[in-house]
Amino acid sequence: MAEQQPTEQELQDIADFKWLMSDHRGRRFMWRTLGHCKLFQGSIGPTDAITNFNEGQRNVGLLLLSQVNDLTPSLYAVMAAENAPQPIPEQTQETDE
Repeated sequence: MAEQQPTEQELQDIADFKWLMSDHRGRRFMWRTLGHCKLFQGSIGPTDAITNFNEGQRNVGLLLLSQVNDLTPSLYAVMAAENAPQPIPEQTQETDE
């Protein structure tokens, strides 16, 4: 069975996503959005409604993560490194002598 060719809209969506991930600002936006989706957190909440809501957010995050991995796989590591917390440099204390 032959694969279906992507539509013009699908090709435009792919190009748009690659454009977003090609810039550090786009990767910063994507990292922040994945965080808002609570992708790397548990979904269980105190009620079924909250658990379901959390799973819905996580599902959106999984969709975005799959697009990152499918369309720009090498940029996930770049995105993670760019957004990793930076260590606070030690401050030297000046003494009066």
